[in-house]
Amino acid sequence: MKEFDEETALSILFSNTKRKKRDADLLTIARNCDYLVRLYGSQQAVADRVGISSEMIREFLTTLKLPAEVQKLVSERKIDRVDVVREISALGDPAKQVAAAEALIQTPSKDIRDIKRLVKEAGVSIQDAERVISEAKPQKLHIFVVDFNEATYREIAAQAKSLKITPAELIKEIVMDWLRRKTEGEEA
Repeated sequence: MKEFDEETALSILFSNTKRKKRDADLLTIARNCDYLVRLYGSQQAVADRVGISSEMIREFLTTLKLPAEVQKLVSERKIDRVDVVREISALGDPAKQVAAAEALIQTPSKDIRDIKRLVKEAGVSIQDAERVISEAKPQKLHIFVVDFNEATYREIAAQAKSLKITPAELIKEIVMDWLRRKTEGEEA
């Protein structure tokens, strides 16, 4: 492992937390966070110095608690999102963490929550979770994210409940109805 110095560690954190695209992998960032926490005495001190939240420092440090096999995948940037590292870490058992990480890099779904949910809650094996996710998310599946404020979402959820469908199904019906009316209007 390379030697750390304050200036380099701060530079790595500044340049990799202040913009969308990072140059360094999460393991490098975590090691520099760890060095600065030991130098300054607390996560909060590092957060204040770098200008990010202490929660973000904690999340970076989570990388250092993962098994070596998972850390290797992080250093190779096969796993390169803090939220994914957090979800893998939450599995607790190192064997499950390794299995989930390996499944994640081989499945078309890059959402660790899908794998974690199947492993933890449904009690399926990592291999079965990978298969289920691959089958559930076909290549031609299109997903749209629609951001509603809380009040609007509550109205949609209440309407969907009264129709005994999910909010997603209601939104799909609304869009399909709109498209149908638009097409009928163009034909007239």
